Amino acid sequence: MENKKKGNVFTAGVFDLFHAGHMESIMKVLNKFPDQVLIIGVATDKYTKSFKRTPVQTCLERIHTIETIFSSNKKVMVIQDPLDTYTDNYEKWFYDEYGITDHCQGTDFDENPKVYEYIKSINGFHLMGRSELMSTTELINKLTPSHVVKLDGDTNQNFRLGNIVIKEVIHGDTEFMDDAYTQLLSNNLFGVTNYQRFGKLVFLPFIEGNITPEISVQDVVSLSDNISKCGLKPKISLLDIFKKYSFIPNEQLYADLLSDMTVVCHGDMAYTNLVKGQTGLIPIDWEFLCYGVKYWDLGCFLASLYIYGHSDSENIYLKIIETRNPKQAALATLLLCDYWIAWSTSAQYDYFSKELTELRSYLFVKFSFR
Repeated sequence: MENKKKGNVFTAGVFDLFHAGHMESIMKVLNKFPDQVLIIGVATDKYTKSFKRTPVQTCLERIHTIETIFSSNKKVMVIQDPLDTYTDNYEKWFYDEYGITDHCQGTDFDENPKVYEYIKSINGFHLMGRSELMSTTELINKLTPSHVVKLDGDTNQNFRLGNIVIKEVIHGDTEFMDDAYTQLLSNNLFGVTNYQRFGKLVFLPFIEGNITPEISVQDVVSLSDNISKCGLKPKISLLDIFKKYSFIPNEQLYADLLSDMTVVCHGDMAYTNLVKGQTGLIPIDWEFLCYGVKYWDLGCFLASLYIYGHSDSENIYLKIIETRNPKQAALATLLLCDYWIAWSTSAQYDYFSKELTELRSYLFVKFSFR
């Protein structure tokens, strides 16, 4: 018989992003020593960093993954590997403490020839051969795209690399942006799981879904209400944004509307900033999060439909009268048009002033504003 010893068997590894190659290696050991308990040592983050890349998963996450996979196998035990750095060695006390008589690895460890010195001295070391199925590095390379995709955007440059969006801020305030995304990140809201900015370059998670103008007024209003009630506390108000871009609203026309600036708004809810996914609508591009007026976000949405030719003036009017307060919704849309026209002038680029002027004039007459 090849195996006469009855102590426990040990194998160690990083086991990052547990995959078929890991499973094959572990099954080789289990099949070779079917009557013995297998102890799997999971390398610490510190140990792994000492000689290779930082693991994607933490040590605790990797331990939990293996424990879950082998939860029904009473002959598998998972522990944290004792080595602190790659210069450390497996010593006699470790094998004695866990009753280990056999140590199996796929390959020897060239970076530290003495790491298995003790177990080799008692003929307990077994080379199992490297798995031919897959390595974690190969898996990461498969998951990492090799090309950059340019995304649409009117005011900033946006690129996608895998599950990351890289935004170059051209027309925007990074201070506003930092405030908005820091709050979204800390509250785990609307898919914002990461935010980093280096100067004018911003790195954000890519939100899966479709950009489509086929969104109902009810859905936009409902989303706006959710934003206003989710606990966000903007650093700025619409008036601060107006001031930054040298826009002064018509006091006579907008006095009543601007008297209540307590509504938390996305601030730039064009349909191009809404992703329709499996969980519903998710807003993106939060750099104008602010305290604003009722129906401001709806006004952004409606104006964008007209600008891009998805709705004519009459259709925008019909959408507005679906709301509970059409007059207020119309006023918010007029204010939005006025501001976007002024913003285009301030940015020294005429984005959509012609279309915005057309829509504003139509709604002004249709709702009999004076």
